[in-house]
Amino acid sequence: MTNPSRPSTSCQIQRPPLTDDNDHLNNNNGKQFLSRSLTFDTEQKQQKQQQQQQQQRVTRPSRPSPTISEQLPQRLGRSLLSNDNWRQETMVDIRINAKAIEQSDQNILFGRGIDPLPHVREMLTELSNTEALLYARQCRVVVAKLRLCWGDINEEIKSLLKHKEYTEAAIDHIRKDLIINNESVKIRKKPKREAELDGVDDILAAEKYHLTTIKNILELNCKNIVDQMQKLDEVRKRVTKVGKERSVVTELICQCLTHASRTFELTRFQKLDNAQTRRASIANPPARPTSALGFRPPRSTRTNPLSTTMTSSNSNLNNTNVTAESTLLDENGLPLVGHLLPFTPDVIQVFQEAAKLIEESGEIKKQAMNQIKDAFNDAKAYSLTVNQSVAQKLADIITLAQHLTISLGENSIAQHRAQRWFDLTMSAQRCNAGPLSSSSFKIFERLDRPIIRTFQKHPGNQVPEAQITAKVTTDLQQSAEETRKQLKALKIVGQRLQANLIDKEVALEVDAHLLRRRRERSNHKWGVTKYVHV
Repeated sequence: MTNPSRPSTSCQIQRPPLTDDNDHLNNNNGKQFLSRSLTFDTEQKQQKQQQQQQQQRVTRPSRPSPTISEQLPQRLGRSLLSNDNWRQETMVDIRINAKAIEQSDQNILFGRGIDPLPHVREMLTELSNTEALLYARQCRVVVAKLRLCWGDINEEIKSLLKHKEYTEAAIDHIRKDLIINNESVKIRKKPKREAELDGVDDILAAEKYHLTTIKNILELNCKNIVDQMQKLDEVRKRVTKVGKERSVVTELICQCLTHASRTFELTRFQKLDNAQTRRASIANPPARPTSALGFRPPRSTRTNPLSTTMTSSNSNLNNTNVTAESTLLDENGLPLVGHLLPFTPDVIQVFQEAAKLIEESGEIKKQAMNQIKDAFNDAKAYSLTVNQSVAQKLADIITLAQHLTISLGENSIAQHRAQRWFDLTMSAQRCNAGPLSSSSFKIFERLDRPIIRTFQKHPGNQVPEAQITAKVTTDLQQSAEETRKQLKALKIVGQRLQANLIDKEVALEVDAHLLRRRRERSNHKWGVTKYVHV
């Protein structure tokens, strides 16, 4: 910048006359020959006061010194007797010198008013250092807030990591439940008579479907947690980057970030309270003081000069400490944002993104815990339902097995009765049929025994003994054959009952082993060798 043109300030040069005027010399009494304006310098004011005191001491008023233009004719008229040309040349030089002196004095006088002070370098250095220190303290506050934001994000990531572990543990439990379900299906390999699908198989299929659905939901939730952790990690990296960029100017000051952050928060709360007080005062004008109504305030609330002085000094001290923090906020307690200010748009954007992600993380964690709780409750309910269905199936099998045992016993009794009846029938048939050889007949068994021969001597005397005996023998033979068939049927039914009972026992053993296995592994305290792919 170019210096402004100096105005033509009136300046009166006082010179002593060339004549030896003792009165004039005495009247000056050491007075400055150059009268200057006393507007810009305090020293000039002091000199003026000294001159006024000296003038008051002198009894005779001082005569003003003539100007240079008045002094020159006096000098020349009295002492110069040479030719005019030589005299004029000398006068020109003298006038030029007087004009140069007058301009130099005017420049000095004007310079005392507008020229920089001699210690301007030190002042500028101090002001620059103060400005740099203020900006460094402001950036230190921003760095402290960024550090707190980084800590919040880090804590949120650790919390999400915990919830991710909880979700993975829940998924592992659900996978174990699927393994138990798959083993249950494989264990229920029954004989052909019991291999028909029943209600237990339907319940096992429904359990597998619901467990698969729960596992998919938990896996999706775990994926959301991982994605949220990645987003938070990206924001954390941005916070670290912005914090390093903001902390470049804080290398030469104290790195007490906790105190800076607390001071900033106290200042912000104070400004928020002031803003609320202003709004309340605008909405509701202040009420009439109690002293005006004749009430005296409590003694504890009376004004104490000493306490007021101490409070004001403490408040001044606090204001001095929070100056840098106060300049970061407006009157409403909101940060001042600018590209060349400590709170840059990037800093505000990082804070907003971090707050938004932390809020989303809270919702995700809440949703994850609810889903984990629902998953455990549902899986437990399905497992209990399957166990109850298997237990009911076992009760049905036991009931049928008991009925089969009773029926098998009755069948055995019936077989014994039929066998005895068959034996009796065959014995009667053999007795009625008689001996196999005629030589084995006894006299009373023969048809031509003496009494019958004697009876047959008269004509017409005949007995149907032979026909009836043959018919009875045939009937007994047929009855024995029928009994044999019934006995054979009873044996076949008994075999079927026995086979059915054996199958029931096998099914009972399978379902009992299944129920025992499910109850043993229901605590999920066992390792997994191979997961089920669904």
